[in-house]
Amino acid sequence: MLESLDLSGDAQITASIVVDESGSHTGPDGTSKSLGGESDFELLMFFRKRAGTVLTTGLTARSEDYSLPSSSALAILTRSAIETLPKDLQVEQVRLIGNETLLTPGEAVQELLTSSSTPIHIEFGPTALSETLRSRTDVRAFISSEFPAGAATFISKWDLLQVGTFRFKNLYVTEVSGRV
Repeated sequence: MLESLDLSGDAQITASIVVDESGSHTGPDGTSKSLGGESDFELLMFFRKRAGTVLTTGLTARSEDYSLPSSSALAILTRSAIETLPKDLQVEQVRLIGNETLLTPGEAVQELLTSSSTPIHIEFGPTALSETLRSRTDVRAFISSEFPAGAATFISKWDLLQVGTFRFKNLYVTEVSGRV
């Protein structure tokens, strides 16, 4: 099913976020890991495997207790030093962006595009994601939820535009863009 998701051509940058029925990106455990289950994990791995770099924020890396992706490089947009990240990420393979020069999420994406031609997958929280979608029109962003109302609630809350929808196993997946 995911093979039919056409990410060729202009899909140099993708983004994804999983939400619950109320459009929240955190579950009962305080992370997104308790949302979406195996299907969302499979969707996430699909995006990561096609990306050369995964981009997240320091806040997301800390709150989700990130580990290094197995098939992609990891870049983290943060104003803090590497010592503030989980121990597994305090390694030279992790690229910090914005720790020396204040960058917006969109500028961080541009810095990655300038330094490498590999696809980027963004794993931001809702604030950085919506800011990125408002500043860039070249991001293919997907909201997934086990509940039909999850993405719609998220889209309304963050003032995004629905582009399309599809089902992947038990997930409702909605492609969105920002209002520019």
